[in-house]
Amino acid sequence: MVQDKNKRLPVRLISMLIITVAAALIICFAAASSYARTADIVYYDTEEEAVAELRGLMKQRAEKVTIGLKGSTDQEGLQETIGRLIKEATDHTGKPDEGDYIGFQYASYKGSAQTTYVGLSPAIEVEYILSYYDDAQQEAEVDKKVHEIIESLELDEKTDFEKIAAIHDYICDNVEYESAEESSDIVRTAYGALIDGRAVCQGYSVSLYRLLLEAGIDNRIIFGKGLSKLGYYGAHTWNIIELNDEYYYIDATWDDTEHNYRYFMVPSDAGFEDDHIADESYDHDFFSEEYPISEEAYTEEAVGLRGKILKMVKSSAVEIRNMFSQDD
Repeated sequence: MVQDKNKRLPVRLISMLIITVAAALIICFAAASSYARTADIVYYDTEEEAVAELRGLMKQRAEKVTIGLKGSTDQEGLQETIGRLIKEATDHTGKPDEGDYIGFQYASYKGSAQTTYVGLSPAIEVEYILSYYDDAQQEAEVDKKVHEIIESLELDEKTDFEKIAAIHDYICDNVEYESAEESSDIVRTAYGALIDGRAVCQGYSVSLYRLLLEAGIDNRIIFGKGLSKLGYYGAHTWNIIELNDEYYYIDATWDDTEHNYRYFMVPSDAGFEDDHIADESYDHDFFSEEYPISEEAYTEEAVGLRGKILKMVKSSAVEIRNMFSQDD
């Protein structure tokens, strides 16, 4: 017997289907509500609160993070939220273990987002899978080391310029440059520089950033390209340091490897930009207005004298080390 496709279903069967669908909807809503509780996700009213949560977890080197935010958006909005939250979580705050210190020590992230419901209210869940160049235990060691360094430098009675010089000197005297190709990613970190004593430019820069902020000196890390003596450009980082409401360039990596003060507290018109090309992300009015680079040198005579002394001392040390190496 061929069934008529237009034949109506019995009233009892229709009622059963309605009850089944309604029950399924109740189960779905209950599952969503239950998931929100068991996953222990906090749904924040504002992005500012959500960013603070993400920042705190990144400081702890959390590898999987789920951030909840009340409200709803479309697919394009979800994608924008993924990028916006992590950018703001690594924005400069002036706190030593935040901002560029986080931004230059996490290696990568994968982000995903979805809309959901908390009870009957719409919400967004953003999940990040994060990887870092160091881990929480290593960061704890760095925290302790930073405290020891700051105390040993006796900065309380020093001027801001003297604090900058003391921290710059400490890094140049206690860190050796090591090629990233020959080492693990730890050389990109403050742990590599301050604990192991070996780092690439990134390790120098984040250490300088951290120590200067601990001493109350504002600064930023700049990423871009450096022109080598062989005439080719390679990825490089350096710092800009605030003194008396103006900023100066410092490249502790090249000061260390070249044994001089050529890249210490350099103004904008002294040739620093000839071999340091900042990434285009810094090339906008907001950044230049927020961090104006001084056009004049700061205590040029003092810097020049310190540079000559340091060059003489380090050159002598290199000659003595080479002499002993030849004897071996």
